[in-house]
Amino acid sequence: MRQLKSIMLAIWLLFIVYAFFLAPIKDGGVNYLKQIITMDSPDPLLVAVFSLLGVWPMVFGILLLSKDKATIPAWPFVLGSFALGAFALFPYFIFHYEKRNRTNRTSQRLYQIVTNTSFPLTLLLITILLMLYGLVYGSFLDYQQAFWESRFVHTMTIDFMMLTLLSLLGISHHAYYQNDRSLRSYWPLGFIPLLGPLIYILIAGERNMETE
Repeated sequence: MRQLKSIMLAIWLLFIVYAFFLAPIKDGGVNYLKQIITMDSPDPLLVAVFSLLGVWPMVFGILLLSKDKATIPAWPFVLGSFALGAFALFPYFIFHYEKRNRTNRTSQRLYQIVTNTSFPLTLLLITILLMLYGLVYGSFLDYQQAFWESRFVHTMTIDFMMLTLLSLLGISHHAYYQNDRSLRSYWPLGFIPLLGPLIYILIAGERNMETE
């Protein structure tokens, strides 16, 4: 475990250095970000990836806040991920240790939201629609050009990949606190961006209802 955390710490630091000092800076990302915010004819694939980055924090919110019992609270990192993505979540997975015999820190109101089946179902529908929009109407060539020209697009894309990898740990964290040990075998779903973690959450929710 310590070795894994050391590797994650190294990846996190390299990610920061790369994003701020080594990523392409032809336009600094200003033009592409402006296009997306103002909807000034942006590439649909860019819009889809940018929008999906807003879904990721809510997915991690479900995975981490439904059982926030580890040695450090998860909510500041989940909250920070809305603005900083994987940059904010990495420290949580590096420095926390699981601990079952602790009271859940999540407030009752927030707990009801993150454990409500309709929440991940809504996120799943939004994710599918955004993915279809980007893949059907977007241009991979335009995205590739933006990736190599813009620090914003470059970092955004790598952030999306990092969040996908962190979801493997998010699923493992969630499964650790469930009574059903078989849920731990679903961690490979994290390799499927967004869809995998959401499918796991729905499976875990259904199993939890069956045991109640």
